[in-house]
Amino acid sequence: MATLDVDFLIMGGGVAGAACAALLARQGHQVGLIDARRPRFEPASGEFDLRVVAISPGSRRILAAAGAWDRLEPARLAAYRSMQVRSGAFGVDFEAADHGLAELGWIVEIPALEMALWQALERMPRIELVAPASWASVEQGAETVRVKLADGGTVRAGVLVAADGARSRLRHLAGLATDEWHYNQRALVGPVRTEQANTGLAWQRFTEHGPLALLPLPDGRSSIVWSQPSQRSETLSQQTAEAFLAELNRHQDSPLGAGVEVGERRTLALVRRRARQLVQHRIVLLGDAARSVHPLAGQGLNLGLMDAAALAESLENRTAQDPSLALTNYQRWRLSGGSLIGGGIHAINETTRLPGGLGRHALAAGFKLAARAWPLREAFVQRACGIDSDSPRLARIGSPAQ
Repeated sequence: MATLDVDFLIMGGGVAGAACAALLARQGHQVGLIDARRPRFEPASGEFDLRVVAISPGSRRILAAAGAWDRLEPARLAAYRSMQVRSGAFGVDFEAADHGLAELGWIVEIPALEMALWQALERMPRIELVAPASWASVEQGAETVRVKLADGGTVRAGVLVAADGARSRLRHLAGLATDEWHYNQRALVGPVRTEQANTGLAWQRFTEHGPLALLPLPDGRSSIVWSQPSQRSETLSQQTAEAFLAELNRHQDSPLGAGVEVGERRTLALVRRRARQLVQHRIVLLGDAARSVHPLAGQGLNLGLMDAAALAESLENRTAQDPSLALTNYQRWRLSGGSLIGGGIHAINETTRLPGGLGRHALAAGFKLAARAWPLREAFVQRACGIDSDSPRLARIGSPAQ
């Protein structure tokens, strides 16, 4: 490749970046996407990838608009229609049907999502996929951004979208400052089989060590997400299956019964990052490059998909030659939305860490109130499902909140 000219160049082909590329291309823009690799998803027989994520109804609609949802194998999706959240003696329950929804969300393997999106992109005429590739330099001009690739090629674009992850090189290059909170926590993840098959329950308890969630997998098992102090999490990940199950069962009392079998376990470091700005001239941040959040509410990837749809909506009927007003609108919109959700999740996590169990008692009181306050419950569901009035239009199409 010598020189490639596009309207929008997406740097990073993960879920948020690939979805953004698809949505912009479907608006009629010429789009380039650069990534260091092409996704591969070759699931082992009967086993599920440890990297799973909760997809909200709003995000499902965005993925459908990007041409990806129908490419996912139904047998590898796990819908959940019930959600139970507990702290101490109190909790709050949600049922999809009570809020006019068929599902509250789905548990999906991240590699499967990436593969489905790239399969959709490969069939779109206005997309140029440049992968595997890496960039060597970026120069912003008055009307274009010029990206020089490591192999000597060049890409010119009206707008450069940085979707290159939580440690975004492009964010650093653009001089966009971030705030960071290191939680000294790691999320322990892995599959567990319980006495009762999990047929659609998302369950979470705030334990003395951190939030513990059991999320449904398609084969009746549950995916554990247990956020704890880093050393404790690492220790549990290396214990024998018997010792780990004993500790798990000491802290979980879900309707699914005791854990009886556990698979491979892995831990992930938890850091919250928040960019103070999302736009620097013709460079715009998207997904984890814009912010990363604690996993206790399962909103991280959903926020990235909302970014993708919001950017496409802001750019609707606008050209890449004069994007300033659209990018300003996107920044105001997603800084507000991302800060509200990210800040709320951060506040809950910090509350749970108050000494002497005070935080968990405070949450329990809040759950007791929420269990009785229908407007509060409805607002929470609409926000968590990505179908409230602040969500992009694509996410709300056909929803009760429309």
